[in-house]
Amino acid sequence: MVLTVNKVLEQMRHQLGGGDLSTELDKLGVLNEAGEHLFGMYPWRWATGRSALLDLRGSLSGTTATWTAATKTLTAASAFTNYSFVSGDEIQIIDGTGATTGVYKIASKTSSSAIVLETSLASGNLSTGDIEWAIYPGTISLPSDLGEIISIQSANTTSAYQICLTSVDQINYFRGANAITTSPALFYAALVWSGTTPVPILEVWPSPGANSTGALRIFYRSRWTRIFTDTAQIEIPEIVETLYIQLARAFTAGYERNEQASLSQRLAEIHAGPIFESAKRQDGRAQSQFMHIRHGGASRRRHLGEGWLVNRVAGPI
Repeated sequence: MVLTVNKVLEQMRHQLGGGDLSTELDKLGVLNEAGEHLFGMYPWRWATGRSALLDLRGSLSGTTATWTAATKTLTAASAFTNYSFVSGDEIQIIDGTGATTGVYKIASKTSSSAIVLETSLASGNLSTGDIEWAIYPGTISLPSDLGEIISIQSANTTSAYQICLTSVDQINYFRGANAITTSPALFYAALVWSGTTPVPILEVWPSPGANSTGALRIFYRSRWTRIFTDTAQIEIPEIVETLYIQLARAFTAGYERNEQASLSQRLAEIHAGPIFESAKRQDGRAQSQFMHIRHGGASRRRHLGEGWLVNRVAGPI
């Protein structure tokens, strides 16, 4: 069946004997709490097979920009046509009459010819048109429902890109210890969360040399996608729909009937119950066969054969 928000809300009202939740409770918030618990209570295989294509954003620069102080706007005709803004992007102001050189945070892209900065590079307007600037995009946008990265590989058949996942500290070290460079093949990357409403992005080094659409393919474990409307469809497989309904009912009763049983008690009962066990069994049946572990000990033994010890020596005395 297609599980919708309204169907689950009906279950929540039924749990309360036909009444609505207290006005102090956000009904959609309760549904989101139940969903987040569902994704966190077990490493579901159905949440693991998500994939998406990732775009590389190349560097760009110019020497003829102007500055409007009142709106903190840097303008250069058609200079930002191929630029896609990602929260956290920075621009380097290299030179320009009256401009304070340095690195500035970009607040937004308003058109193909203008971007807005978070802070001012000059107290007044600069109309000479000689501001020199450069943007070296150091991030890659990721799927909004990303929960855990499983693998990132090249998706381009003509250019073999490689991604080496590392720490943010290592990325920062590379950027500080090396001049700004661009690379067409090998990137180091680290997952961070950026923005007022945090979204996942990859901090990368070096900066990509040019835009490349769908350059990389990511496989990842997804997280709960938050619900914002009563008419939304709940995007989970059928094998866990009953479990999710039970969780929604438990959260509802836990908040509204806490004197009878706490939320923790109700959730513990679900964790120990047959509905959860059934969902786990069905989830595990999706793929029961796996190849041997690459480069593992068993693999080495099989390839080398039984007679791989050529020179036998006596044991220690």
